[in-house]
Amino acid sequence: MAMSTKAAILQNSLFSTFFKQFFLSLIGLIALTTASLVDGIFIGQYVGAQGLAAVTLLLPYITFLVALSLMLAIGGSVTIGTFMGKGDTHSASALFTQILVVTVTLNIVLAGLSYIAEPALFWLLHIPSDIAPLTKQYFSVLRWVFILQFSGMVLYYLVRADGYTKLATTALLIGAVSNIALDALLVGHLGFGMEGAAYATGLAQALQLIILLAFFADKSRAITLSTFNKPWRRLFYVLKNGISEFTNEISVGVLFLVINALLVIRSGSEGVAAYSVVNYFIFLSIMLSFGIADALHLLVSYNRGASQLTRVNAFLLIALGTVFIVGLIITACLLWFKQFFIGLFLAPTQQVSNYAYIIILYIWPLFLVNGCNVLLSVFLTAIERPFHSAVIALGRSILFPVCFLLFLFHFTTSTSLDKSTDFSFLIALPIAEWVTLCCAVFFVYKHYYLKRNT
Repeated sequence: MAMSTKAAILQNSLFSTFFKQFFLSLIGLIALTTASLVDGIFIGQYVGAQGLAAVTLLLPYITFLVALSLMLAIGGSVTIGTFMGKGDTHSASALFTQILVVTVTLNIVLAGLSYIAEPALFWLLHIPSDIAPLTKQYFSVLRWVFILQFSGMVLYYLVRADGYTKLATTALLIGAVSNIALDALLVGHLGFGMEGAAYATGLAQALQLIILLAFFADKSRAITLSTFNKPWRRLFYVLKNGISEFTNEISVGVLFLVINALLVIRSGSEGVAAYSVVNYFIFLSIMLSFGIADALHLLVSYNRGASQLTRVNAFLLIALGTVFIVGLIITACLLWFKQFFIGLFLAPTQQVSNYAYIIILYIWPLFLVNGCNVLLSVFLTAIERPFHSAVIALGRSILFPVCFLLFLFHFTTSTSLDKSTDFSFLIALPIAEWVTLCCAVFFVYKHYYLKRNT
């Protein structure tokens, strides 16, 4: 990292330092989120509700790939940030190189395996026969795109760890804008459908990765491609420190699998399509929260490495206030303007739209606290409490929601008259987030505030 950037993180005023990092992270993640939302809009408008359902049914597998990437990216960037805070650029460079090699190799292997075992994968994902053709069209292209996409995701985090936040943000921004333009061309104008959406994603990811690779052309960077003169066993420490992010994402994948199965049983593919629209806004909320968490974990890693615990405390409080305000805004928009936002994806006359309106009424309390849970989980990772962070991730992503979902689904199945329109079991999702928040606050208080003040 450039010395001026490091000095700013360790010495500049709290609010200006936090919001500068937050702004840079937010621009890139908003761009990334916008691209995903636009994908959904074009698929919903030009392919239809079944296209949205096809994308949603693939989410468990996609979140598995995200889980692996984030475990390497966040676990690695936290460790690299600690090395940089101590001035050990040699160790940081060696670890940077090792993570890149593992990431690219792993994504190539997984793409090949998904091609060989596609029928088994579709069976595992519970993809109905009426959705399978559209899913196959989309996935036949996307499986190879994932090599670029998730390698680029890891590189994004590692480049930021060396202070190149502007380059990383620029890459995400250009990639997202390109994705939107290509969606408009391939899906909207040329009518290539699901394959067009997948090709648009692939071309945009390739452009994004090329921009990120410009990092290696800057000779002033602190981190370089190093020979492997550091032990590879350090990667196990990286994986351990990133285990909470892996647990969080893989649990989300399992949760998607459970929700998809219950929705198919209750309302068929229309139920899956309706939830997929609402899920775009859950995704927006989570990505905005990760933008705040990205800023926080970088600031916490450096200041903790420099033993400036007062600044660590202040940055946490600022981040929590920011993420709560974001949740309030999203909640208000969905409750007051749900017809407008759902109409971006689906025609208001469709039955799927009515399903989506009902779902919003059950899950809106989720948006008030899910960002706080993401933030506290990342904070515990940054202070090297991966186990407790993983507990939070398990609580919000699989343990509480799956238990509550299965219980409420059984109860509503037994009592409801019109089962196809009864989505009340989805209230399990906000209940799980609120219960998890209580656990997260307890862990942070016990393992950070209480320890710090004793």
